[in-house]
Amino acid sequence: MGIVKRNSIAITVLSYLGIVVGYVNKILLFPNFLSEEQVGLANILVALATMYAQFSALGVNSAVVKFFPYFRTPDRRHNGLFFWSALGVSAGFVLFTILFLLLREPVTDYYARKSPLLSEYCLLLIPLGLTTLFFNFFTSWLQALNRTVVSSFVYEVLLRLLITAEISLYALGTIDFRQFVAGYVLIYFVPTLILLLYTLGTGEVRLRPVFSPRVRRLVSVAGVYGLWQYLGGTSMYIVPVIDQSMLAGMQGLAEGAVYTTMAYMVAAMLTPYRSIVKVATPVVTNLWKERDTEGLRRISRQASLAGLVVGCYLFLVIWVNLDNVFSLMPAAYASGRWVFLFLGLGRIVDMYSGLNGTVLVTSKKYRYDFLFSLLLVGLTVATNALLIPRYGMNGAALATMTTVVVYNLVRVVSVRRFFGIQPFAWRDLGVVGLSVALIALFSLWPRTGGLVVDAALRTAAVSVLFGGAVYASNLSPELNGIVDRALSRIGIRIRK
Repeated sequence: MGIVKRNSIAITVLSYLGIVVGYVNKILLFPNFLSEEQVGLANILVALATMYAQFSALGVNSAVVKFFPYFRTPDRRHNGLFFWSALGVSAGFVLFTILFLLLREPVTDYYARKSPLLSEYCLLLIPLGLTTLFFNFFTSWLQALNRTVVSSFVYEVLLRLLITAEISLYALGTIDFRQFVAGYVLIYFVPTLILLLYTLGTGEVRLRPVFSPRVRRLVSVAGVYGLWQYLGGTSMYIVPVIDQSMLAGMQGLAEGAVYTTMAYMVAAMLTPYRSIVKVATPVVTNLWKERDTEGLRRISRQASLAGLVVGCYLFLVIWVNLDNVFSLMPAAYASGRWVFLFLGLGRIVDMYSGLNGTVLVTSKKYRYDFLFSLLLVGLTVATNALLIPRYGMNGAALATMTTVVVYNLVRVVSVRRFFGIQPFAWRDLGVVGLSVALIALFSLWPRTGGLVVDAALRTAAVSVLFGGAVYASNLSPELNGIVDRALSRIGIRIRK
């Protein structure tokens, strides 16, 4: 866990720095200077571009991370992997763009009545999808090289600072909304260009193809794996967009603005988990290569417990401060309380499932993930179609929570059956019980002083009660070790 621990901590720090900037954008600037429809447009364009990029990637990114150890060579040509993978994503972008243009009319017709603004700007998905595609590609390549910090910085911090600058220009009246949208898309090219230069600067890239019998065999095997990951893994990018796109089509961009803003708040909870997965994936790949099942059990357990503890803590911090957050936004956004609840609970389950998905998709049983993904997509569409007309955005959140829980349960059961690996322990229920007790306690907590004072007191109380109980019980030696090292740097020693 050494490299996983170091890099995931660095990425987590950068991510939370980015979240601070992101909260300024999403909680203060966007809701207060853009209409709800305009906020909904900005948010859903990025979500749809993510799906656009995933369809275009053809599974190449997953294949790069999985098979890089087999392509790797001392001369840094790596059997031409960079050339062949770049060619694959480029071809995928061209094919999907043609398909998108052919289907443009029915797509715009679907949104024309409830979300006309999305119909007007839908062609911007092409450049936004392009830059998202290649940012993901360069990120995967750097992930395979265990160079994950720079990609996190440019996306989590730099990109959001640029968005802050642009929304500030709009708030000052320097640019109009059309210029804002155009600039919003162009800003997303900055991280991609930086990663391109950084990737080329690693010296691990060769832009010429390599032809040999070994390369043909490797490309063939990696291509089959990538195809299955494309068919199965695409669902992980589609599902978070299905609820947003169906909500925009059925209820309009205004409800979509509230929903996507709550979804962004929930994303703060996932940051440590995503950091661990990002860094752990090449480690898991190498453990499979070495057939180290015990190592897989150990890293899976550590990731699962850390995900549960951190997920519950962050959920509590945001939940007890929701009224303070809503006081900074227009009144309409307060209706998103139950959206946050359902999405947050779903993501805690997601984090607690640990590395089960990573273990499965990097194993020889990866084809099963395609079947599970079909279940996920089908269940997502069905539950959203059933619940959105009845309950609006709350129905979309409830549908997402349901599908996330079912999907993770299926994968956990499968990984245990196939490999005898499961990350859970009965004592983990103590974390859940503690969280429920604190939610009940803080429901009785009166408002104290102004916004800043009240938020500080609530956050401090949650940190002391929850963090203190977890630390004292030594539930996670890994987390306790991180805390001990952090405290020792400022001269505080709790344990001998």
